[in-house]
Amino acid sequence: MSSLLPPNSTELERKVATANAKGTDLDVQHKTLSTIDDAPNQFLSVLAWQNSVDRWNRDWSDAQKKAQIKASFNIHQKKGTVAALKAITKAFGYSLSVTEWWQENPANTPGTFQITIDTEGNALTDSAYNTLIDLIQDAKPLTRSLTGIEINIVSVRGDTNVAVAMYDGEDVTIYPKPDDPIPFIYPVFAVYGHDDTTVYPRA
Repeated sequence: MSSLLPPNSTELERKVATANAKGTDLDVQHKTLSTIDDAPNQFLSVLAWQNSVDRWNRDWSDAQKKAQIKASFNIHQKKGTVAALKAITKAFGYSLSVTEWWQENPANTPGTFQITIDTEGNALTDSAYNTLIDLIQDAKPLTRSLTGIEINIVSVRGDTNVAVAMYDGEDVTIYPKPDDPIPFIYPVFAVYGHDDTTVYPRA
């Protein structure tokens, strides 16, 4: 590194500058310190503070830490909405659905809601669960009360092969035509006659 000392600098100043040259001539690309994807892992906590991440867990993986930093702006922008709650959960690799009091059957207490968290097959530790719930409590609307939490740990997805077989048929028996007997006609004639005669005395 070239010296920044003025021409009238003393010999002592020049020697001090030479001795400290290696300590100040650092090959640091300052842009990477503020870029989340390129920042050194040990610098992520500083970026989290810089981006106002509400909760921080040192036990998170580097991917989780970066996801929390990236989601922070969107969360703060939408705090107090369902979108903020979903953004918080998505940063953990999970998905979330909200059921408002009026969507329940029968309707629940006005101003309450319940959430369902699907881990999407990702791990959920006690520490991550506590941090997630704290973040949700921080970002939920102040006029709403969280009354129920459902966690879906195991999500089973896959292809199912379904086979269907059907057998159908009819049994038909054919007999020879029977001989029809010749009908006999027996004519019957009957006649019945009757007369009534009434005799009165002479007047």
